[in-house]
Amino acid sequence: MTHHEFLRSLLVSIRERGAAATLDQVRADRPRFHDGHYHDTRAVFFVWAVDRLVTADLSDMGVLWHPLLDADSPLAWWPVGILESAAAHEHFIPSTEALPHEPQPVEPRTLVAA
Repeated sequence: MTHHEFLRSLLVSIRERGAAATLDQVRADRPRFHDGHYHDTRAVFFVWAVDRLVTADLSDMGVLWHPLLDADSPLAWWPVGILESAAAHEHFIPSTEALPHEPQPVEPRTLVAA
């Protein structure tokens, strides 16, 4: 699956099912990323990024062409050494580069009615 195909699948799923369900499905399917392996930190990043853009009411074209979704965008939130670590492949690691007041990738949560 190419990066663009992955993003398009996220976009469709997030619009139809929401970010939390989309991430659950991505984790179940474990798609291969640019290095040929599943990468949970990258998966969370791209689900978070697509969801932010969808929530901002961008069109599908606006989402897919947005620079936030560039394959190298995670490097703004994590140094290469952390992104290449086995830990980042296996589970989501919070951003080490974003300041507390800046947007930070997070795992989407399903809202539960009180």
